[in-house]
Amino acid sequence: MHAALDEGINFFDHADIYGGGRSEEIFGAFLEENRGLREKMFIQSKCAIHDGMYDFSGDYIIKSVDGILKRLKVEYIDSLLLHRPDPLMEPEEVGEAFEILEKSGKVRHFGVSNMNRYQIELLQSGIRQKLWADQLQMSLAHTQLIDEGINVNTRFEGGAMRGGGTLEYCRLKGMAVQTWSPLQKGFSEAFSWGMRPTPI
Repeated sequence: MHAALDEGINFFDHADIYGGGRSEEIFGAFLEENRGLREKMFIQSKCAIHDGMYDFSGDYIIKSVDGILKRLKVEYIDSLLLHRPDPLMEPEEVGEAFEILEKSGKVRHFGVSNMNRYQIELLQSGIRQKLWADQLQMSLAHTQLIDEGINVNTRFEGGAMRGGGTLEYCRLKGMAVQTWSPLQKGFSEAFSWGMRPTPI
């Protein structure tokens, strides 16, 4: 963490399911030992996955944030992302939870992870806050969001609209695109062992 901050890297991304919460606990222990560093950081976490399901219920979101803050030993997080889409979400219920979290000072910005443009539009219809980011899988080994833009109106495999124009949508709406797995976990390891990686 010290090395990252020394190099000007101050964005730290978490999720309540990483290590079953242990990742946040370790980070929180670091912050407790280095109390002057919190204000130099932009801390983000994600919630909404539990027991193998996606849950955007208001009570669960609020409870999740309370757990995140406790593990990180902070009073607020700079950004909360809803981790994977809940296809049965009720936007107004999410909106009520966001209002409570914002007014209490627990969360400053809200975003999503792995949502397509229509899911973002649906969610945005029920919340006042502008969703600022969409965290999406993207790397040199996972280029689907770019491929569909290059191969428009072709029969090439890359022309399949799996992302539904989500990359372009985020740019139009001024949403940050955060990449996850930018080094494509498992890809470099496979080559180092002389194996061909399995496509995702």
